[in-house]
Amino acid sequence: MNVTPGPRRRPAGPHPEATATAVPAPRGSEPGALAGVPAQRTAADVYRVSEEQVHRARMAVARNALDSDDCRDLLDMLGLIGEPGEPPPVRR
Repeated sequence: MNVTPGPRRRPAGPHPEATATAVPAPRGSEPGALAGVPAQRTAADVYRVSEEQVHRARMAVARNALDSDDCRDLLDMLGLIGEPGEPPPVRR
């Protein structure tokens, strides 16, 4: 039994984008900020790198390295490894 679909019908009512409204900002955010939009970084925040970012960068390098020597060289070039007991250069 071959069933061919009928013509597509547009849903009743206005287009969803035509009546879009601003999403309210979550509590504790700046006035006028949209939800899901990060606040602009300050000068002090520009160079701050979280442990999560360092970990994710290390994992990306390790997944794409050819071998252990390549991985070590790439991590060193990117400042993601340092001396034992010290934070990596990217965190200083």
